Amino acid sequence: MKHLLVAATVTAGMWLATPAWAGPFVFGSGPPTGLLGALSQPASPGNLETESARLERVTFPDVTRLVNNGGVFNKRGLVPQVRITSPLDGAFIAPGDSRIGAGDPNGTGFAIVAEIITRDNNHVSVDEDVNIRNVQDLFGLNPQFPGLFVFIDEDLITPDGTTTIPANTNLAPLFNIAGTDDTPGPGVTIWAGWHVLESISPREGDSFNLTVAVVDDDGRLAFDRVTLHVAPSVTDQFGTSGNGLTQNPGEPNRVSGGTAPIVEIIAPREPTAVTFGAAPPNGSLHYIQVNIIDKEGDVVVDELGASDGLLDPTNPNLAAQFGRIDDPAAGVGNPNRNVPGFDFRFSVPSGAAGGSANVNVARLFNVAGSEVILLESGTPAVRTVLNWVVAAPFVGSARDEDFVTFTAKVTDANGNQGVATRTFQLTDSAANGQELTPQPNH
Repeated sequence: MKHLLVAATVTAGMWLATPAWAGPFVFGSGPPTGLLGALSQPASPGNLETESARLERVTFPDVTRLVNNGGVFNKRGLVPQVRITSPLDGAFIAPGDSRIGAGDPNGTGFAIVAEIITRDNNHVSVDEDVNIRNVQDLFGLNPQFPGLFVFIDEDLITPDGTTTIPANTNLAPLFNIAGTDDTPGPGVTIWAGWHVLESISPREGDSFNLTVAVVDDDGRLAFDRVTLHVAPSVTDQFGTSGNGLTQNPGEPNRVSGGTAPIVEIIAPREPTAVTFGAAPPNGSLHYIQVNIIDKEGDVVVDELGASDGLLDPTNPNLAAQFGRIDDPAAGVGNPNRNVPGFDFRFSVPSGAAGGSANVNVARLFNVAGSEVILLESGTPAVRTVLNWVVAAPFVGSARDEDFVTFTAKVTDANGNQGVATRTFQLTDSAANGQELTPQPNH
């Protein structure tokens, strides 16, 4: 029986717009760590989001085995599957408030979340962590996830307003978090998330593409793409930035009464198993994504993360960084001050809950982002995504359990509530999520 094989030399233009400074964007065999070593010259010190880096021409040898992103079977098995779970295809993105010469950290403020499913015993190297952000590597690879490539075919305005990040720059080094769960059979599911601080030019009716590609350790390529819209006529009724799309803590209620939010737990995806985890920070290290859809935008969220009173980029504390909603200082069981109406609980004892079960652990969520979607009726609604890589283990009697139930409850500013639950297997197939994947060679 012949193996199904499509052999071609493919340029980036076939699946993303090629930047002016790039040659053919293709991948050969071999782990990605060695593929893109020439992506950039050494950059000057400092934050690369606020300065230009010198670029070298980017070329690659060839790409094969790519059919409708469905995976081509050959002697090296099945390619991974990639799915963008945030933002939704066709969503409207607030342009953000930063402009050249007038910076503002209230950017587009949406969340990008990628789900990567490996389907055989070939691997994708990832260093799962609550912080995989490596801004100094912008224009190159993220050393903690070297096989991840993320492109937006629109120039991005930096939060300080000093420059732009050119369209189709690899944005993977800007991602915040990554975690992994153990799906049934061969393979695992990897998740990675990013709160986008950058802004874009607010041109009514403009659209742009977001492409997420992953190269596994055998050099096989998979990707997904969504098209997003810029229309202030749709988003400005809620706000001009992602942070403005939702009611912020301390703001007056946007409406009286209103409707209940719709709550979904997207990650992990049933059926799957999460590890018990080891001592922090090497806890379970699985990824949680909670979606909230609200017609009025009155679910109270500070996507920028300032409502805990700690916002200082010079502070090494993650909770102090722009775009981080971590609020560990709130204390066990207390609400996250950046998302005060959010309650998240495990049915078994967790180190995140001080060793107890059924205690609110929302204060530990890492990043949030918002976009506007159109419901089937054509009504605009705000879709907010809350994300967490669980750095704490399941403890005590949880070790005797086979399953854990996650419960997410959201109460909006008017007291309307939405609830979602999901149940997952607990596994000791690995000590934690980090050991479910190979670790990159930094």
